[in-house]
Amino acid sequence: MRGLYGFAVKPTVAFYFRVPLDVAMKRILGGRDAIKYYEAGMDLELSHDIEESFRLFQGRIIEEYEKMVEEFGLVPIDATLSIEEQQAQMRQIVTDALKGTKKTRVRRWLDLASLGKASQK
Repeated sequence: MRGLYGFAVKPTVAFYFRVPLDVAMKRILGGRDAIKYYEAGMDLELSHDIEESFRLFQGRIIEEYEKMVEEFGLVPIDATLSIEEQQAQMRQIVTDALKGTKKTRVRRWLDLASLGKASQK
């Protein structure tokens, strides 16, 4: 899998929103009527109970993301904090990461449709 994305440019910063499994479970289960078959990892036969399978599968996913933090330099953000606190942390991290970079002017997009209409007048 790593070779598949080997060509990609490394981002300046990439975030990982870290959340404990029990919090993730409450968020996901509280926001929908049912867990989807593959989302629960039922195809992996971790458990015959869909919620237990979901817990085991999501736990595995979290373990993999935790390994990726160091390998890929992901910046963990505590996803149990309020959205405002998470956003403030992200803004500060991005600001720090971009310090000293060259600012470029923003180009305006050319609206070809309105340009065509203006030339017909």
